[in-house]
Amino acid sequence: MSVRRIVPGDEAIVRSLRIAALTDAPAAFNSTLEHELAQDTEGWRRWITDGATFVFERPDGPHGIAAGFVHDREPNAIYLMSMWVRPESRGAGIADALAASVIAWGGEQGATVAVLHVGEHNDRARRFYERLGFRATGDGFVSERTGIREIEMRYAIDRARAAPAGV
Repeated sequence: MSVRRIVPGDEAIVRSLRIAALTDAPAAFNSTLEHELAQDTEGWRRWITDGATFVFERPDGPHGIAAGFVHDREPNAIYLMSMWVRPESRGAGIADALAASVIAWGGEQGATVAVLHVGEHNDRARRFYERLGFRATGDGFVSERTGIREIEMRYAIDRARAAPAGV
């Protein structure tokens, strides 16, 4: 059981996890199942080349995913996004390991901040991120797709350590 960064050739793994995530929690992501089903191999390859995507694997297959991308407006920040763990595997530390991997990658990129957005009513996810050390900024937006208010949370990356508290 371990976290690993996906590499070329892993497009099918990313696709299967994204489809599972959007089937499980369609309102939790800024995408739709229809969009993900229509992606071609090149679309999935961008997950590998445009940032860093990590999967948590067990002997029976992948059980979680999280991605990191360089922030589009803040050169010292990364986004932590697309975090999802299979329902039967929640509470086992998989999300902690995935978040730590993305944050460590961000520190390696020179980032000092990790940013994410989480639905204001997704209490379990908000508590999880708060436990890691993320703090709500008071900023956010209403998702055009879902109508859900997304709350911005930030984590100060300690590049010497580059792992959230409790991980």
